[in-house]
Amino acid sequence: MGEASIPKATIVVPVYNSANSVQRCLDSLLAQSERSIQVVCVNDGSVDDSLGVLRQIAQADDRVLVIDQENAGVSCARNAGIDAAKGEAVFFVDADDYIHARTVERVLQAMESSDAEVAVFGGVCEPSDAAPKRVQQLMSPKAGTFGARDPQLLFHSNAQPYACRAAFSRELLNREGIRFAPGLALGEDVVFQFAAYALARRTVVMPDKFYHYVMESESATHEFNSAEARAKKLDAHMRMLEEVLEDWAAYGLLDLCPGELITWFLDLIVFDLARLDADGFHRVAARVNMDLTTFLGTAWADMPAKGAVCRVAHKFVATTSGVSMADATLFYLSTRGLKACLERFI
Repeated sequence: MGEASIPKATIVVPVYNSANSVQRCLDSLLAQSERSIQVVCVNDGSVDDSLGVLRQIAQADDRVLVIDQENAGVSCARNAGIDAAKGEAVFFVDADDYIHARTVERVLQAMESSDAEVAVFGGVCEPSDAAPKRVQQLMSPKAGTFGARDPQLLFHSNAQPYACRAAFSRELLNREGIRFAPGLALGEDVVFQFAAYALARRTVVMPDKFYHYVMESESATHEFNSAEARAKKLDAHMRMLEEVLEDWAAYGLLDLCPGELITWFLDLIVFDLARLDADGFHRVAARVNMDLTTFLGTAWADMPAKGAVCRVAHKFVATTSGVSMADATLFYLSTRGLKACLERFI
């Protein structure tokens, strides 16, 4: 790719100790039917031979740019990729994963035809039996086109989490200063999406399953599922909420859909809350109540539309009793329906 040419897309690949998988990932990127691409690989302090593999690939294809940095985490690696991006649209692919050969072509066509600044698409999990039904559902977005500040996109279209199955206008990211939150161990992509989806002038959602999400038992996303890591997971979710609230305050979005934001957050944590002892619940409740009161006011527990959600929310305010498994069951029945509730508890 000549220096004077502007690629249609940049694909950012954060790499950490992925010497055994990054070749497959980059093969899928360099085989894209849309040839006008830039691939920015950010080696995040790998201690294996990832950097050597990347440099060898870059020598063979001048569309590949390799950035080598000290280990700073996936958010900083992706941000470095955004800062180096030259493409009109920015994609993210993790080094363990890969994408369909026509992904960039089809997504750019959808963005152009709908005049969208963001495109969301679907994905498949590999192996398929490693993915909980909830993850499979979230990787299956519902087709549609959405304007700015549309709660339907944020909460009801299976458009988040997983920033890797979306493309973003580089102009949008730079105009609004949207970057990944450094230091988050979980949910950094959710914080990013909550800003981008709300601020993009238009977003197109495609049901096409272009992304191949390779699930490893030791992956950062799924290590939180063990019982021993419950407190760590709760802390990570609360930090994610705090980042979203701070971003939305900065962007003037707090009045957009506070009830749905509260419902979404409690949905993430209510099952783990029901397993906490009284002291553990009081610690979490005090922190959540302080955060939501600070940003949304003292009446935040009355903002959700569903009664079962409000009942759980008020337990955070009163802190006189914890959330029971019966509370969690009624919550999920209200927010997800009977089938999803049974899948969650069985």
